[in-house]
Amino acid sequence: MNDKDALDLLRSRMQRFDADSLVDAVLLTARSGDLTVGARLPTIATLARSLGLSNSTVSLAWKSLVQMGVIETNRRGGTHVARPVAATSYRARGQTDARFRYRLAAGYPDPALQPDLRRILHQVADRAEFPGYPGKDDISPGLREALLRRLGYEPEALLLDTEVIGALPRVLQAVSHRGASIGVSNPEFPLYPAIIRQLGMNPAAVTFTGRYDEVDLERVLRSGARAVLVQTRVHNPTGRRVPTENLAAIAELLRKFDATAIEIDHHGALEPESDVRLASLAPERVVALLSFAKEIHPDVRVAAIAGPRAVLERVSAWRAGGEWVSSINRAVLEACLSDPEVATIVAHARDEYARRRMLFRDRFASAGLTIASDAGINLWIPVRDEKEALLHLAVDGIAAARGSAFAIGRAMTTPHLHASLGTMGADSDFLSERFLRAALATPSSVY
Repeated sequence: MNDKDALDLLRSRMQRFDADSLVDAVLLTARSGDLTVGARLPTIATLARSLGLSNSTVSLAWKSLVQMGVIETNRRGGTHVARPVAATSYRARGQTDARFRYRLAAGYPDPALQPDLRRILHQVADRAEFPGYPGKDDISPGLREALLRRLGYEPEALLLDTEVIGALPRVLQAVSHRGASIGVSNPEFPLYPAIIRQLGMNPAAVTFTGRYDEVDLERVLRSGARAVLVQTRVHNPTGRRVPTENLAAIAELLRKFDATAIEIDHHGALEPESDVRLASLAPERVVALLSFAKEIHPDVRVAAIAGPRAVLERVSAWRAGGEWVSSINRAVLEACLSDPEVATIVAHARDEYARRRMLFRDRFASAGLTIASDAGINLWIPVRDEKEALLHLAVDGIAAARGSAFAIGRAMTTPHLHASLGTMGADSDFLSERFLRAALATPSSVY
């Protein structure tokens, strides 16, 4: 495609002639395939002259697109449409290879520890209350009561969505804007900063070592960020619970800087309900996102969003027409949250994950190493050398994730691996022994 064709294509997609509209035009044409991966774009000077923009306006748009991973620039080679980067690139390469018997990089729950939905589906079918479109935004009194029990506080507003990851971009747009900085932990679940960058925002690292570094967080807020993303009941990837005093300090910083926190909970009742939420300490400053996929079932596609009414009204207004939660899924979630047998199954899963975690912690402690993970289904495992540890594990048919892939902005101070307790099955004793051997390995060691 020559410069004229690219210019005509971009001009046809621009609603206004400013930086934001140019960003949107490139996004639309790249995602539709009209601009293919590798397609060369006109120079900044050519674009500015042809579109009647200043060089600085085009440069601003280009900066946003580079940040979002849509284009890449090279001083000699020019600017091209970039190949999309997989948001889950932190997972070990070759993980689907048949030689890996254990694929522990992804934080999936153990299906054998989740409720069998067949009984619940029969219950829901017997009720025969599926209003369809007329009731698409309704939350039944029973489900509302169950969600409020789970939240532990009374929010101004409550909204349902199909999933936390899908709702996160709309929540981010409701509390921030393109070009803004969003505070995130370091280390962090890589999908979150990927979403932030795709929105044209910038992830700003806040050191996490079992608690959010309050000095770091204040620095990020003082520099202009007005939104932070936190995981407080169980932090991913480290599998750590955040102490209440840290949450109280975060709440004060949010009020001091007129900022908003997005508090994400993927674990639900896999952690004790007595854990304090940040949202309960600063309900006017926090949007809470709750998922039920890990504790109940990934096919129950319901997430709850709680927070200030003004924020949730913006989130609701920006949802596309098909993103409402079906009444069947809502009924399934309500049945699961109120069913004693489901509660017993989830409690058993919580105990089993705790048993697997203690196997690892005790095994490593015997060698003088500390695994600090104390919650959820993620293990953050200290090693002497990431690459060497992964190679040792691969020999045993085990795939894990390198800890450095979770770093945001700054390198990790100590090497770690990430592994899921959920995909270990009944082999956690064997795996803990293999992980310890891998953790002690150095580049000079012989396997």
